[in-house]
Amino acid sequence: MSDSNLTHYLREQIAKRTDLPLEEVREESVLIDIGLESIDAVLLCGDVEDEFDVEIDPSMIFEHDTLGAFATAVLALKAAK
Repeated sequence: MSDSNLTHYLREQIAKRTDLPLEEVREESVLIDIGLESIDAVLLCGDVEDEFDVEIDPSMIFEHDTLGAFATAVLALKAAK
């Protein structure tokens, strides 16, 4: 899994869940500020687990403010596997 694949996947999923245009969802986007709600965050974690074969505690998304920080944390989990 590459950083760009994960980031692109996250951007697409978050744009879909927040009804924002893809170009408005960036690595530096603060997830809560762009409208990602807690239920969507939990569902997003499940989708990432399925898509990238990594186990994520749903609280992890709330521990990382930005899309980029969350992506970095997911990559670290995957690398530690």
